[in-house]
Amino acid sequence: MEKTKTEQLNAAMRKVSRLNRFLQMKCYQSSGDLRLLRIIAHHEDVGITPSVLAEKLEIALPTVSRKLSVLEKQELIERKPGTVDRRKTYVYATEKGRLLIQEDYRRFISRFSSVYENLGEEKATRLIELLEETAGYLDEEIHREAGDED
Repeated sequence: MEKTKTEQLNAAMRKVSRLNRFLQMKCYQSSGDLRLLRIIAHHEDVGITPSVLAEKLEIALPTVSRKLSVLEKQELIERKPGTVDRRKTYVYATEKGRLLIQEDYRRFISRFSSVYENLGEEKATRLIELLEETAGYLDEEIHREAGDED
């Protein structure tokens, strides 16, 4: 049975999504811990509490605490008491942690640049435009179905 164009599009999008996840996991060391570290580094100015990290990652607070302990032992993060409420602990990336994130990001970009080079500038630019257009359309569909129409 031949697939319809819609089924072919869906299968191609799933395949690219799966390969993208695989590439990210292969590039980023211990992806769970580095994802946690990237979120921490993203909140560099004000820090972030373990409970907010747990919410963002949708994992239990004890799990976040264990992961933070590992990162702290590796000197990738530091914990500091809050300036207003000293009972709260805020987490910050250390210089070593920020350098690790930058190194992983360079590795990831290097892998993805080969995709761009293989497609060539014209095809890669067109693919980006099509993916952005598709994402916009799907986002509109999701909001419309949820009743979020403006």
